[in-house]
Amino acid sequence: MVLAVFSLFPLIALVVRGFVETEGGRLILTFSAVKTVMSQSGYWFAAWNTVVVSIGSMILAAVIGVILAWCLVRTNVPFARLLEQLATMPIFIPPFIGAFAWVLIGAPRIGLFNLPAKGLGFGEPLDIYTYTGLIWTIGIYIAPYVMMIVASALRNMDPSLEEAAQVAGLSRVQTMFRITLPVVAPSILSGSVLAFVISIGLFGTPVLLGMTKEIYLVTARIYLELQQFPPSFGIVAVLAIYLMILSVIANLLQGWALRGRSFVTVTGKGFRPRIIQLAAGRYVVASIIWLYLLLTVIGPIIIIVAASVSTYTWSGKFTWNNIAFLWESQDVRSTLWNSLIITILAASATTVLGLIVSWITARTRMRGRQFLEHVVLLPMSVPSLAFALGVSFFWLWVPWSVYGTVWIIIIGLIGRYISYSVRSITSSLIQIHPELEESARISGFGWGSTMWRVTLPLVLPAIISSWVMVYSIFISELSMVLPLYTTSSRTLSILSFDTWAVGEFSLVASLSLLQLLLGVGVMWFVTHITKQRQIAAT
Repeated sequence: MVLAVFSLFPLIALVVRGFVETEGGRLILTFSAVKTVMSQSGYWFAAWNTVVVSIGSMILAAVIGVILAWCLVRTNVPFARLLEQLATMPIFIPPFIGAFAWVLIGAPRIGLFNLPAKGLGFGEPLDIYTYTGLIWTIGIYIAPYVMMIVASALRNMDPSLEEAAQVAGLSRVQTMFRITLPVVAPSILSGSVLAFVISIGLFGTPVLLGMTKEIYLVTARIYLELQQFPPSFGIVAVLAIYLMILSVIANLLQGWALRGRSFVTVTGKGFRPRIIQLAAGRYVVASIIWLYLLLTVIGPIIIIVAASVSTYTWSGKFTWNNIAFLWESQDVRSTLWNSLIITILAASATTVLGLIVSWITARTRMRGRQFLEHVVLLPMSVPSLAFALGVSFFWLWVPWSVYGTVWIIIIGLIGRYISYSVRSITSSLIQIHPELEESARISGFGWGSTMWRVTLPLVLPAIISSWVMVYSIFISELSMVLPLYTTSSRTLSILSFDTWAVGEFSLVASLSLLQLLLGVGVMWFVTHITKQRQIAAT
């Protein structure tokens, strides 16, 4: 029941809200919101823009992710491990911050790339406020998700298949296209669908880059509807349902594409992934990957740092006032406190609930455990903004006074992202043979002692990884917080967005830098402490 409140009821409330209105203190069935959305061209254009940008971003992310995964896992590229870690960094850089960095690079008037070109008489060759700019910025942000999924599949693939192909006369390129890629097709499709679902639900990037030239996506239209007074919650709900439908269609197409086909290559026979020797070409490949990382990770971070110490964007004059603003401003202090409280409590609760659900589904024969797992995983395929709207509708109908406090944001984050924790912990828990726990019980340990002294220590790395993962998401979450926050529960992400809205770009850069430090810094610190304890234990 608790998980239904967190994960299932908000989705039901979202669907219901699209077809009901309040009249005379009672709810009545109506299709007025659906008719409005279906009859006005602005909503159709937003739907079309969402499909175009999301498919373009998905394709770009899939191409980049697959190439990176193959180069870093199956070739002898130098410093492959370091390059792979750096390539995952965009996941920990909030989309809004990444988009803002590209504004500083490619905006027509203030873009770092355009300023020297304009001075040399070449005009402004780069414009980030276009469809291409949107697709590029979103695509490079979600590419690491595809890369990680495909890389895992490549590591688990039996190399004897490729060896047999080359013995039969196929070249390396033919082997890659006719053997390797078809075998890891499920992972490529899974990563691509995940990239599509993420892209249709992004809020900060479409608003930051699209609205300047009136390229409205569905999330931007939802934002505009919420700014109306009074907001048309029926239209907002219908638009959010549209995002859900897109997500469901993408998942159904993935299942249809894989139905009836077998991709089993991992058997009881041991093997090691086959490394392809590129000779001198490995340095060329490494250079291309480093260039990609410079454009997508290193460069944007350097630009954000430079902008944060500028009097105004690329003025050539530097100041520490924007950095001092971070500890002098009451707004920053209050939103930082809210962010830390929300993030730490939500990440901890999500991890604990994820552990409980994982243990129930992997270690018990409780009736309904499969349904429990489906309920938890359901929000995973729903865009964050749509789910947040469902949370707001549900808790407005519930008599408990949660709406307008930090607790509704915490509840929303738990319900939306508990599936991430369940996936992470379950994958580790199923690798631990139950006989270890059975031996402890035979030795006289009770259930609690067995859990505390045997199970938890063995899955502790997965628990820590789960906490770090959801923490890094929560600390900079914008889409989930936007429909749920009030003046007293604003977070750093909302403050950054509001500061951007009034044109204070240097202050936005300093706030972005603070969010990066809170996200990546804590992730690095926890990982470092964990490694030190593992070394001490050995």
